[in-house]
Amino acid sequence: MIPESLLKYDLRRNLIADSDNPVLIQKAWRDHFAGESFWQPGKDGGKAYLGVAKSEDAMTWNVFRSLQLEGHSGLRVVADVLGISAVETVLFWGCDVEKQSDIQQLLNILIRTIDGQLKGTMTEPDLVFVTEGEVVFVECKLNLNSNQSPWKAQRGSRDEDSGAARRMRSYIKAGFVELEGLKNWEEIYQLIRQYIYATRMADVLQKQPVVVPVINAEHSEFLDTVYSIVQKCPLNKGGMFRNLITWQDISARVASSGLKCATRVVKKMAEALESSKKKRRTTPST
Repeated sequence: MIPESLLKYDLRRNLIADSDNPVLIQKAWRDHFAGESFWQPGKDGGKAYLGVAKSEDAMTWNVFRSLQLEGHSGLRVVADVLGISAVETVLFWGCDVEKQSDIQQLLNILIRTIDGQLKGTMTEPDLVFVTEGEVVFVECKLNLNSNQSPWKAQRGSRDEDSGAARRMRSYIKAGFVELEGLKNWEEIYQLIRQYIYATRMADVLQKQPVVVPVINAEHSEFLDTVYSIVQKCPLNKGGMFRNLITWQDISARVASSGLKCATRVVKKMAEALESSKKKRRTTPST
């Protein structure tokens, strides 16, 4: 029993699907935010990120877990909106909540044997869909901070001793020589990491690697400019980096799906999109 005085910290109040899943507790309290400012009312007063209205992780779970729980009909909506084949396995932050296969173990072994060789945070893919013919990494973004690319490496990445620079060298050493001399890699660093693991996992499973970014349509003009770096670079072999998909695209598709969860999913998406407007950015960075 959670006391009334602590209920505002219960992240389940922000979730509309499978809110008692233990994966959520592990995810929420691992993503720990320290510092006095985080406890200020304007910072959502110390809530776990999954409990915050504008949380990208909460949006990801509320939408895609709801669709997964609808079975084949819900997964068909996922496949249609993302432009992929029939979905067989879903991983949320590297976890297979349905315990259907060894895909979770495979992904985490691959991440450990590459990212795990260096100190620092290992990558954590938002969503992975394994389909009949593809390994699809989905990078979900809802908010923007100032004029920065949401896929940007942390500050100081140009320093040769930075964590991002060292990881880039480790990827090249692991066989991804196409990364050598890649221009503006700092702006698309997170997408490069998706590229690494989508490619490696697809090689093991003998499927096609795909990366799909999901964004807020409010930021499309700016992010189209940033994403063009990816689509025009040598990594985009065979169109591996698919076109940007917006949460609004997904909402419209869910709304017309006839699924039982459609009304509550669309309503929750609208709440999150409204909350994220505080982060809105209207002028592209140059």
